[in-house]
Amino acid sequence: MNVELERTIGLRTAVALYTGAVLGTGILVLPAVAAETAGPASIVAWGVLCLLSLPLALTFAALARREPVAGGFSAYIERAFGRRWGAIAGWLFLAQFPTGSVVAGLIAGSYLAAPLGLGREGVFLIGGSMVVAAYALNLLGLRIAGTVQGLVTAGVLGLVTLILVFAARDAHWGAFAPFAPRGWSAVGIAATQLFWAFVGWEAITPLAQEFRNPERDLARASLISVGLVAALYLALALVTIGTRAYGTGGSAGLPPFALLGGKVFGPGALPVIGLAGGVLTFLPLNAYVAGMSRLVFALAQGGDLPLWVGALHPKTKVPHRALLVMGAFSVVAIGLSYRYQLGISSLLPLSTSSFIATYVMSMAAAARLLKGLPAVLAVVSLVGCLLILLFVGALVLWVATVALASILYGLAADSRRRPVPPTE
Repeated sequence: MNVELERTIGLRTAVALYTGAVLGTGILVLPAVAAETAGPASIVAWGVLCLLSLPLALTFAALARREPVAGGFSAYIERAFGRRWGAIAGWLFLAQFPTGSVVAGLIAGSYLAAPLGLGREGVFLIGGSMVVAAYALNLLGLRIAGTVQGLVTAGVLGLVTLILVFAARDAHWGAFAPFAPRGWSAVGIAATQLFWAFVGWEAITPLAQEFRNPERDLARASLISVGLVAALYLALALVTIGTRAYGTGGSAGLPPFALLGGKVFGPGALPVIGLAGGVLTFLPLNAYVAGMSRLVFALAQGGDLPLWVGALHPKTKVPHRALLVMGAFSVVAIGLSYRYQLGISSLLPLSTSSFIATYVMSMAAAARLLKGLPAVLAVVSLVGCLLILLFVGALVLWVATVALASILYGLAADSRRRPVPPTE
């Protein structure tokens, strides 16, 4: 008996899902992080990634339309190159999780600590508590309703837009000179940091079977979403640079977007802005933890991680061992980051290098699976992702090490499962 998913997703819902998957924690800090790395020339990195988003989104839409599978990007990679490559993609996606959760926690901590005037210790304490809270909620099997998450996110994004409109009055062209004070190579480094803000175009692929009219709406939703995301990101970057809300601007202990909001509405608005920033960060962090634990579960069930870690709790029916192991790694990552004075800009490349590598593999798979114009778009996306991957530097070795570890584990697991021939 074939069970078909109900086709309920129209164009408006698709655009909301697309933009919600891409917009997240990065919008509050990445414009400042990139500006600190490359100066005003970071706007070039934003522009390049916005342009790259178009073929990326259209390629994933084409995959979703022609190869509708629930496994998402890893399933496409497996279909194109075999099971082992799908496992490598899964390991790479998991490898960025400890530092990724620290980045999300520090973003939340910086905004929630700002109104209280807390320093670095307070940021790490609050950020670490947010990460632990996300694991605790998931261990209990609790979920934040998608409707609530969507409404809260829309409200916070409304606040972001409002602050942008008023802050733009204080922007001036003089802030864009010198344009590239750290050289043009810094633009490539900034692009690797900013890749965090563009991960999510693949998130729509598992939902292709639920579109009412996938042939029409997948491509249209991609185009509209790319335009909305690009407009918001570029506006944030221009205002952040134009008002110099980065670098020395944060010397008062305020995160960059809180600094902008404080200038627009006065210091009395900082508690509201801080709370909004914390909420906007925690909601995707909670979903992020849930999604990663399911990836661990899937890899364990497929034999690409120890089966022990993929067990489900008898009452809550969540992969509790996966959550506990992931939580332990995240807590260790937070401790090491505090001990060695690592901040968001230092940790981002560790996560984004893995993201970029999985996108390279996804686009290579798309180039093999698709035909015609979609295949051309996949090749364009593949070249763009490879060029960005070049700027991760020595972290290519980290990506290679994770891939090698996945291969070795898979070979060992296969040899254990292989039946022993009977002896004479």
